[in-house]
Amino acid sequence: MKNNRKIWWGDLLLKRRYERTGFPNKISNTKVKIILVFFLSIYIFTSVSAQPEELATKYSIHTLGATIGEFAVTQTNNNGNINIKAITEIKVNLLFSFHIKYVQSTVYNQGILQNAHIEIFKNGKLNSTTWIKYEKGSYQLIVDGNTTIINDSITYSGSLLYFNEPIAKKRILKERNAEMSQIAQEEEHTYIIKDEKERVLNRYFYEEGILQHATMRHALGNVALIRVTGK
Repeated sequence: MKNNRKIWWGDLLLKRRYERTGFPNKISNTKVKIILVFFLSIYIFTSVSAQPEELATKYSIHTLGATIGEFAVTQTNNNGNINIKAITEIKVNLLFSFHIKYVQSTVYNQGILQNAHIEIFKNGKLNSTTWIKYEKGSYQLIVDGNTTIINDSITYSGSLLYFNEPIAKKRILKERNAEMSQIAQEEEHTYIIKDEKERVLNRYFYEEGILQHATMRHALGNVALIRVTGK
């Protein structure tokens, strides 16, 4: 009888000892699971948030009642670092024919223009190259090898017009000719650029922050830019 009591009491002690040692293991396993879930959620969040936002659209170009070309632009925004690539192709067949192609890339970093590169091709041959480079608080403007210094801060330029409505903007740099112009809001979602004689040169119309169409004065006649695709 005594032996049976010893066996029973020994089994009880062993069971309690197991329960005491097993409970911390359960806590430890729970902590490990929580930590794993925490790091997994951080990984998923950073993976999603790190994906750059890309916008792309195309415009048709019109003058004198005819379609003369196409303009395609893509903008990638990666946490405030904006890259814009644009290609313009114009083909005219009148008394004479010519083919002009503009290839442009622009980089902004946290709202400040860092660089812009424009190549102009005429009838398939490189005709002109322009660089705008930000260095030590100023810009180097290099046009076909000739350098000019621009002591200014550039926060808005022609490359931004398509996906960035110029709300509250007062100045705009035209990268192709490196001219700084005044831009103003004419009415809601409509903006104009004037020349020194206060004549309207360009007019831009927006919907949901994206340029839908524009009209521009040109030496050969008024030019219209009309959005045809987008995503």
